[in-house]
Amino acid sequence: MKRILLAGTALVIAGQAHAAGVGYSWTGCSVGGHVGIGHSKTDISEPQEQFFQFLAPVGQSIGVSDTGVLGGVQVGCDYQFAQNWLVGVGGDFSWTDIAGQTSDPFFSGKSGGPLLLAAKTHWLASATGRIGYAWDRWLLYAKGGAAWARNRYDVQNSAFWGAGNTIAPCFNGVTFVGCNPSGSQTRFGWTIGVGVEWAFIDNWTAGIEYAHYDFGHDSVILTESTNAAPPLSAPINFKQTVDVVKLNVNYRFAPWGGH
Repeated sequence: MKRILLAGTALVIAGQAHAAGVGYSWTGCSVGGHVGIGHSKTDISEPQEQFFQFLAPVGQSIGVSDTGVLGGVQVGCDYQFAQNWLVGVGGDFSWTDIAGQTSDPFFSGKSGGPLLLAAKTHWLASATGRIGYAWDRWLLYAKGGAAWARNRYDVQNSAFWGAGNTIAPCFNGVTFVGCNPSGSQTRFGWTIGVGVEWAFIDNWTAGIEYAHYDFGHDSVILTESTNAAPPLSAPINFKQTVDVVKLNVNYRFAPWGGH
């Protein structure tokens, strides 16, 4: 009789633990990789120039939509508490090929040709915290934190370039040509996202994640140094947001022992 009671008690406890979702522990750390697609929206404007505007009238902006693939790595550590809840920290880095180009809708370029504007994101990175709800081998989570992006900006076939009394046409030593200024910048902003993760084997998980990045407004100096001597520079304003969907695979481990 005692054996029957003990066996029955064990079954009840096991059933309660399974129902509470503690069959799989998410406490530990992970390393992994991801692939995905990103869409960036860059609004380009310029400060009021003393003489005239190069790209857009004051108060107007030009939108460049950039879409491309990305891939990278991520690391993180989590702590599961109160049976189903989890908190964690993590970081990721993505190499990207998010690039786009548009024609200026306000002004034309050298000799009446199109004035082109281009933006490209070379990489994205983030350092975030997350909170999640786990039920056995499934995890639903939200995340947020700091973000960084490395961008390059280009203007092609501008009739003039420079700022203030340095504005001038570009001359290649033989004839006047279109100015093609460019500039790069590492931008700082914030990110939020949501995702779902599935432990398909004890130490391996797979998931899908959506993240939104916002890098706000900032000014970048674009310089034409190829067709102008001395080089001509002018500040241009950029506002950027990025939306990313990633598929990820992670290897999970408990560095302090156990799982």
